[in-house]
Amino acid sequence: MKKIIFAMLLVSGALVAGMNQNNHSFGEFDADGNGRVSKSEFENAQQKNMIANANAGKQMRNAGNAPTFNMVDTNKDGYIDMQEFQVQLQKNRQRHNGQKKGMKKKGNR
Repeated sequence: MKKIIFAMLLVSGALVAGMNQNNHSFGEFDADGNGRVSKSEFENAQQKNMIANANAGKQMRNAGNAPTFNMVDTNKDGYIDMQEFQVQLQKNRQRHNGQKKGMKKKGNR
């Protein structure tokens, strides 16, 4: 059970990690290039990004807070389109910037 939970945390962190990096794009999630990301494409991209980040030695501090496919697919059509992807990118940037500000405040005490 612990292995399953750990694996889920690692995989779930991939979206946060991948979408927080400027070099990851919608095209990396849209493997077949049809302009929308299926759940399997989403999960495959998460796994690929997680492996790449792990190999680069990056920490996945917020892996448990990663958005799920259903959270990003806001219109609930079973796919993530470019607009939904960009909205999630913006949310991730705002959260990331908020965390940086919080860390600076803690360091200034």
